[in-house]
Amino acid sequence: MDQLHGKSRRKKNGGRRRKNRDKRLYECGGYFSAPKLGDDRDPEMRRRRGGSYKLKIKGVQYANICVDKGRVVRAKILKVLSTPDNANYARQGLITKGTLLSTEIGEAKVISRPTQHAIVNAVITKPNK
Repeated sequence: MDQLHGKSRRKKNGGRRRKNRDKRLYECGGYFSAPKLGDDRDPEMRRRRGGSYKLKIKGVQYANICVDKGRVVRAKILKVLSTPDNANYARQGLITKGTLLSTEIGEAKVISRPTQHAIVNAVITKPNK
């Protein structure tokens, strides 16, 4: 089911707002694409308002990790350690912004929004020795 991103029916003081029109299609949000740790698949293109497109991914295997200033390494993701959004996401292997990942070169924190950008960019937090 889609989410409606509209105003609340209640004011700050608790009073009710009257509806002046029905819901519009452009006020509905999209589905959570839930990129999982697993096999890479081609990203799905979803049309947005105005004719633009967003890429949605379902599976992720690799992350672009910034090791030093100006040095980025593509590393394989081994495990999802923790997620700030939901404790169950880490168990399910879902990757969102702020997720801590265990990779080949060490622990990394996701700084991109994989559900919006269809790519995982991260910053190294604990490098392997």
